[in-house]
Amino acid sequence: MAASAARRNLRTPPRTTRTKPAISYAEPDSDCDLEISDADSASEKENRTPARRSRRNTTPQRPGKRSRRASSSPRIDESDDSDFKRTPKKRRVSSKPSTPKASTSEDTVLIEGSGVIPPWRDLPYQVLVQIFQYASHPLYDDRTFQPLPSSRWLVRTARVCHAFAEPALKVLYSSPPLVPMIQAHMLVDLLTADPASMAFKYRPKVESLQIDVDQVAAYSLGAGRGHLDLYGLIKDLPRLAALEFYHQKDMSPYRNLDDTIKWTYPESIFEALEYVNPNADAQRGDKTSPCKLQGWRWSSRLAGKKWPIDKLREIHMKSSFASLRKIAFVNYQVPYLKKDEEDPKHENILAESLKALPELEHLIFESSTLCNAKLLPLLPTNLRNLELVNCWEIIADDLAEFLLTHGRQLRVLTLNHCQSLSLAFLPTLGEACPNLQAFRMNLTYFNLHATYRDSEPQYEQLLLPEQIPVWPSTLQTIELIQLRKWETPAAEMFFQSLLDSAGNLPDLRRLTIQAILNIGWRDRASFRDKWVGSLARVFKRVSEPPMEHASVQRAMGQLTLDKKTEPTEAETAIVKEEPKSLCFWPATAPSSSSVSPQVNSARPSPTRRSTRIRQPQPGKYAESSDSEAEDPVDAGVRISARAARRRSKFERELEVLHATAGMHTPDLTSSPKSYDDSSDDDKLLISKKGKGQEREVIQGMCEVVEVRIDNLRPTENQVTERDFLDAEPSGDEDWDGDDDDIGGGGGYAW
Repeated sequence: MAASAARRNLRTPPRTTRTKPAISYAEPDSDCDLEISDADSASEKENRTPARRSRRNTTPQRPGKRSRRASSSPRIDESDDSDFKRTPKKRRVSSKPSTPKASTSEDTVLIEGSGVIPPWRDLPYQVLVQIFQYASHPLYDDRTFQPLPSSRWLVRTARVCHAFAEPALKVLYSSPPLVPMIQAHMLVDLLTADPASMAFKYRPKVESLQIDVDQVAAYSLGAGRGHLDLYGLIKDLPRLAALEFYHQKDMSPYRNLDDTIKWTYPESIFEALEYVNPNADAQRGDKTSPCKLQGWRWSSRLAGKKWPIDKLREIHMKSSFASLRKIAFVNYQVPYLKKDEEDPKHENILAESLKALPELEHLIFESSTLCNAKLLPLLPTNLRNLELVNCWEIIADDLAEFLLTHGRQLRVLTLNHCQSLSLAFLPTLGEACPNLQAFRMNLTYFNLHATYRDSEPQYEQLLLPEQIPVWPSTLQTIELIQLRKWETPAAEMFFQSLLDSAGNLPDLRRLTIQAILNIGWRDRASFRDKWVGSLARVFKRVSEPPMEHASVQRAMGQLTLDKKTEPTEAETAIVKEEPKSLCFWPATAPSSSSVSPQVNSARPSPTRRSTRIRQPQPGKYAESSDSEAEDPVDAGVRISARAARRRSKFERELEVLHATAGMHTPDLTSSPKSYDDSSDDDKLLISKKGKGQEREVIQGMCEVVEVRIDNLRPTENQVTERDFLDAEPSGDEDWDGDDDDIGGGGGYAW
């Protein structure tokens, strides 16, 4: 017994307590943590010291997160004469350098500079203005009007040097952020001050004012400032082109349309627009003529009883409204008529007020029942942009009749949240709007009451199978969101109409469709696989990646190297001696060696050969069928020698165009042998879809092709996987089993 006890003492160190070792259930963050913890354990076993250690150092901590406990609790049943402390499973040591992770090279993208620094100080003023506009847009949120970090960036950029100061301030003051309220009051102080004491002319820089009434104008600032001086804000702006007043109750979800507020348009606004200082000097940037507004926004809530619909024509007759091009009407409703009360015919009154605006091109109706079948025929015929937002009275038949008589000049058509509007007008869209460039439609609807759901569509069917859409040939953007309440045949007909019109849509650059099909998940998956792939194959642009960041001299040097590697006459002769049947691997396989082993074994290959016809680019000039795209192909796809020569001709021409950017292009149209089908080279790419079927036209010009087909229930706020956290928030770590407060009465398990 004594010998065995002695051997046991040699193997195991003495323990001071009979408590069981704590078990840690915390998982390591990475493999590096395991390596560090193993090394720490080994080092501690070699260098054991009887010094007291704090439990805070032994608790595993995740990087970037703080511990739940502010300070570690004192140890319980711990003796000072102990010469051994148990070793935790893993521990972070801050003094040791951590092993570099492999993801460092992926997260850090090093861009090789060209070594050429543009002469920033010598760039023209207008060039700097365009650069700063592109870099800082937008300056504030278009819904909450809260300033974004880009506005502060412009202020810092203006302080870099004298050449940047005025261009950056020009962009900042063109549409200045007015939230918080102190910003608007400070802007009034700046505009009403003497321009002679200013370093720059601030008054001509202001071109647009978007004022949120509830946050800027409805309440007083305090400290003796009072309400915002709108008259002083507007009267000295010679280049003011857009003046729009907003209120949060007029925006989505449109459930407070009946609420009234005390604030209305003050008369000082219209007086300031007409104000002209008799001592104005144009050299100082003063206002020498009334404002020429191009954008205005009417809201019945903000107009109140002071500015009824009968007085709108009087306002439109003012000189400051004569050049108006964009106007919006928000929350204008058909009046409720009592018994034996005569209809005031507000539709005719509103149409007469629009006749006083000869240059009107952009018309917006939002949350207005006044926009109905009576008003549509009375609207101007020279409209180029029409937006109907949350208008319940608009139906497909009335809209189709309107487009046939008023749609010849339309360039942009936006139809959002119209609960009674279906897609039944699409068969007449191509004929009615031959110049249409952008067509947007959002079928997300909002509940009128927060207590129950009443946002279902008011039409029976979104589209019928026999209502084939006709798309205008000038379309550049198609954006259709939340298409729903239709059958599978109608949906197939809709997507097929896009494929059939691909050859007639050469200008289409953006295609966004989100459709909802209420069918089984297997059928929906098959439907998705068929149409999403077809639309992407037909419309998606497949282009080579852009050139790396390099200077002009380096790029020209690369072109010189490419010219030196052009095939010689001997190589060209070898290419012409290819056998009549070549074997190419499918486009999905990696293009390592395209020629089959049988062909290579027929005769010895030269030491250097051109591979321009041996590496066909996937998706370009290759005839494919649906069966080839879906089923795996084990054997190579054989093409004739004539097709290989045509492929070589096309690829050589494309390479020269890519290398020279279209300049100094040699004549590649001449060929030693002419083909009957050479006229198809200048047409859109056409691929055979299958035996006995029509050929498929590849448009291939869309930068964005987003097609989503699912069965998600549309809601006002759609929750997706991006709304969930990828990691636990700081301070909410998992329990690691090393909580000594338990048992002491001062802590909780969870």
